Amino acid sequence: MNDNEFYRVVIINFITALIITLVGCYFLKTLHLMDVMYIANIFGLYFIVVYCIDILVQAGNIQNNYQRFIYAAAFIIIFDLLFMFIVPLLFGNVFASSDYLILVFDGARLDLTLNTPVYLAIFGILMLIFNFLLYLKDRKKVVE
Repeated sequence: MNDNEFYRVVIINFITALIITLVGCYFLKTLHLMDVMYIANIFGLYFIVVYCIDILVQAGNIQNNYQRFIYAAAFIIIFDLLFMFIVPLLFGNVFASSDYLILVFDGARLDLTLNTPVYLAIFGILMLIFNFLLYLKDRKKVVE
């Protein structure tokens, strides 16, 4: 696959992942679940990080080593920035709510604010774990 096909695959997969995410956002809006709109991000992230990178590895554009994780991290950051920019434009101010978690460990109090960027970071870490599992599976095939 040459560079033009690489860019075409990446752009088409980004657009498809964005469409999947926006459909998830619209579904959540119809159910009046505007406070958890960030959940739709996980569907697009899965598509772009797991599916797109797997296509690129199988085509030979990305080696199944550290390059896979560098591209995954870059795709996560770019997709999350697009998500945080486009969704409020289309659905209004949906990222205003926050969850609060208060933990007390042996008298020490820990207050955690769980807002949209924290959840997006958690989803990104989850997608990196999925990518790592695919890396191990592909690596196992090569060894056999």
